[in-house]
Amino acid sequence: MAHNPERELGNGGEHAHKSDARDVLKERGLRYSRPREVILTFLLEEDRHVSAESLYLDLKHRGEDLSLSTVYLNLSALAEAGLVREFRGATGQSLYDSNVSPHYHVVCPTTGEVQDVPAPLINGVPLSRFLKDYVEEQTGWVVDEPRFSLTGRPPSGGAQD
Repeated sequence: MAHNPERELGNGGEHAHKSDARDVLKERGLRYSRPREVILTFLLEEDRHVSAESLYLDLKHRGEDLSLSTVYLNLSALAEAGLVREFRGATGQSLYDSNVSPHYHVVCPTTGEVQDVPAPLINGVPLSRFLKDYVEEQTGWVVDEPRFSLTGRPPSGGAQD
């Protein structure tokens, strides 16, 4: 995936650079901790799809001394704050995406490859918001957040980025 040093993070057009992870945490109501800063900084370096285990190993390789449970707990807090998105990989494991812009994932059940797909707009609104509004209007239910699970196979000839 391409390096993206400046990434939009959710509402309000905020932008985060790896150097201001501390400010981003504060803006999202999360208390600062070194492990949280290390994890967020790593994730903001480029768009990534990582499991807690792979993130733990990547950080360990960089010389960071974090436990696997610390990585799990902090990823959960970052996801709840909207700084990363959690989704399911090919085997059902939780994967975390550092790209929080509206998009979907197509997951290959054979290889585990994940491809980002931009969210299509319907009447100028991202598909998930359109569907949420539609279901609420039709049923009266309050929909938390629509989640889509797309599986497929990459085109022949290998992975596409």
